[in-house]
Amino acid sequence: MPRATKFDAVKLRSLIQEGKTAQQIMDAFGVKKPILKGYLTKLMSLDEKFYKIPGLEGRTVSGNLRFTKLGLRLSPTMLANYGFSIDDEFRCSCQEDGKILLEKI
Repeated sequence: MPRATKFDAVKLRSLIQEGKTAQQIMDAFGVKKPILKGYLTKLMSLDEKFYKIPGLEGRTVSGNLRFTKLGLRLSPTMLANYGFSIDDEFRCSCQEDGKILLEKI
């Protein structure tokens, strides 16, 4: 029996039209970049239209971080994948449930 796919043309189309980045779409579908590229190809074939997803050509970075003796590193690629840009300023706070919250100022 073939594996079930998470492909949803309506959802993918709406995320692209909202201007979501590749990382945001991968998070929404719970898939990695090669699968997203397959979904995009399938959608373009269905619609007979070209779609471009920001950040799809660039390097992807896992959303998982590790706290080391050097600190916590948020790479520029990771932040760009989530729609942030160079020179953005943030406010950092810690919530009671242990979550760290970065707010763009």
